[in-house]
Amino acid sequence: LSPRLQADGRLDWTPPPGDWVVLRLAASLTGHRNGPAPEEATGLEVDKLDGERVRRYVDHYLDLFDGGPQALLSDSIESGPQNWTEHMLARFRELRGYDAKPWLPALTGVVVGSAARSDRFLWDFRRTIAQLLAREHYGTLAQAARERGMSSYAEALEDHRPQLGDDLAMRGHADVPVGALWTLLPGEDAPRPTYLADLQGAASVAHVRGKPVVAAESFTSFGWPWALGPAELKPTADLALALGVNRFLIHASTHQPDDRAPGMALAPFLGQYLTRHETWAEPARAWIDYLSRSAFLMQQGEPVADIAYFIGEEGPVTALFGDRPIDAIPPGYGFDFIGPDDLFERLQVVDGVLGSSASSARWQLLVLGGASQRMSVPALRRLRDLLEAGASVLGSAPLDSPSGADDPAEFRRLRDAIWGRCAQQGAPHAIGKGRLFCGQDVARALGQLGLAPDWIAAPPLQVRHRRLDGGGELYFVSNPGDQPWSGRLSLRAAGLDPWLWHADTGAREPAAFQPGADPRRTELPLAL
Repeated sequence: LSPRLQADGRLDWTPPPGDWVVLRLAASLTGHRNGPAPEEATGLEVDKLDGERVRRYVDHYLDLFDGGPQALLSDSIESGPQNWTEHMLARFRELRGYDAKPWLPALTGVVVGSAARSDRFLWDFRRTIAQLLAREHYGTLAQAARERGMSSYAEALEDHRPQLGDDLAMRGHADVPVGALWTLLPGEDAPRPTYLADLQGAASVAHVRGKPVVAAESFTSFGWPWALGPAELKPTADLALALGVNRFLIHASTHQPDDRAPGMALAPFLGQYLTRHETWAEPARAWIDYLSRSAFLMQQGEPVADIAYFIGEEGPVTALFGDRPIDAIPPGYGFDFIGPDDLFERLQVVDGVLGSSASSARWQLLVLGGASQRMSVPALRRLRDLLEAGASVLGSAPLDSPSGADDPAEFRRLRDAIWGRCAQQGAPHAIGKGRLFCGQDVARALGQLGLAPDWIAAPPLQVRHRRLDGGGELYFVSNPGDQPWSGRLSLRAAGLDPWLWHADTGAREPAAFQPGADPRRTELPLAL
């Protein structure tokens, strides 16, 4: 009917007999403007689903600078949702393989065909937006930075952002994936789960895609300006290190042009201001040295993770774990989040175990978690191929496919080919060279694979493991509690001489230790 719409908005059309609903769909600017920004730098948000427009924007922005900025940081995305771009229908067909036009009324709440079929179209539509946001916006920013000799940093959703996006894929284009961890304020034992998921997501992106640095917006807070010192900030730093962070982006350190105290701030209520006017600025060297030594050590070698945790195809990690912790991972094991892009583009079997084509990451077990109750046909095919090549996989059979592009008969055929024998046999069964664990918890599956915990320690100890070049092992260990901790730390390492490296002083000393009852482990007495 579009050609029959007159310039004044009247529709010149005589419908055939029957009951008709005429639904007009159009796209327009929302009028949303960027902020906070000074007046001369305020304007409409760029179309983040169109790489050409993003490129014109970022080139103009970077051309304003004399000299060469060293890095471009894309902060947490707070622009709100965008659901259309000029070439949306063409991009949808490119990515989903069918025409979206007949299904567009579903965007208004109208059921097209059936409720189930409309839901599948809506999933395809959201997935298309997520892929365009990652590719056209974040990918373009990273490419523009590299062409100017700059490195690129990218945060993603951070904390329940109302943004349609895949937070793993959004950060995947950057040289340095970034998370955010706001300060644990006095009286808080732990941050919201969404922050834990966000930092674990940034560390996972780095490990899966072979990026050595993981950064975090650190020590942000509301309503505590100039109120916190190193003693209050250290638990936040240690938690970030335990989650895989190895570069701190301190929020914030604003330029101080004169000697008026307490000085210029980003805002009178936002941040922990590390400036020369801070009351403890003169003795701050010890604090900065602690952060620097810890970050330097955690950049050495490569992270160790036993479990690849597939989040499914329906939501970012900050949505899946925004209100609850990741409870499928038993204590003592490292893990990485795996997103849909990783499943399709990077996972492979190397020497009989799951690995990444973009890094030297290796995982003993792929866990189908998060939103894996529904899986697309391409995801099932990829899973089958990995199993046949030798991967070990744990998960239950998905209920159906979320995508309108999938053939239901093909979905059932693939699902039955993978999980068809689960009902008859409780033990893991072979598929090609691999093994499928169904109806079991993760700890039991790891036991059947012969993989003991990487570390064993009583709470509240925090541990992060990296494997050093040349065969050494590095464990970051901290006590986040407000009471001293003493006990034994058991490590899945043997044949090495352990040393204690004190990041607060730089001192190093041989550690008292003894072989564990298991000759493959080392027992260390510690007091923290």
